[in-house]
Amino acid sequence: MHSKTEARLDLKAQAKAFRSVDFSDEDASSIKALLASPLYKNASTVFAFIPLKSEVDITPLLDQASKTKTLALPRCNEDMNLTFHLVTENWREETKKNMFAIEEPLDGKLVTPDDTSLLLIPAMAYTASGERLGRGKGYYDRYLQTYKTGTTLGICRSYQLVETLPTETWDQKVEHVVCAGIFYCC
Repeated sequence: MHSKTEARLDLKAQAKAFRSVDFSDEDASSIKALLASPLYKNASTVFAFIPLKSEVDITPLLDQASKTKTLALPRCNEDMNLTFHLVTENWREETKKNMFAIEEPLDGKLVTPDDTSLLLIPAMAYTASGERLGRGKGYYDRYLQTYKTGTTLGICRSYQLVETLPTETWDQKVEHVVCAGIFYCC
């Protein structure tokens, strides 16, 4: 098995190779499935993220959640910890790019998950059993280790769903993965 660094390099190369591929139908299928799922319907607060170009375009879900649920978006802090902040229907106007060129909230009340929360977790890749390969800074692993309530879900494109990933003892799995409209329970 590759090291995490090698796996990230391979996935970055794949993402670059797929840059010209139109994933809009696949992304829409995943969003439609997620919005129709009990995981989403029963959630009071959705902890989400603003996607990078290589990630599933969840902006339609963000738009929906900002109108019908409580929506929280992450901020990477200087202490290497992640915090989530409430945003409104105008969430696009309430964000800016951080030091990693990732959109994050400017402000907003700090919020933590509870039993009725749905946490959408980004990653470079997932396995059907919920293992994930993040971008290497450990923000989400530390956050999920601290906050163990709520339901965790990974969302990815078909090329990001892989059979195996290199993992470490501190890596945090997700409970569900949705890919191309299909749910995998872990």
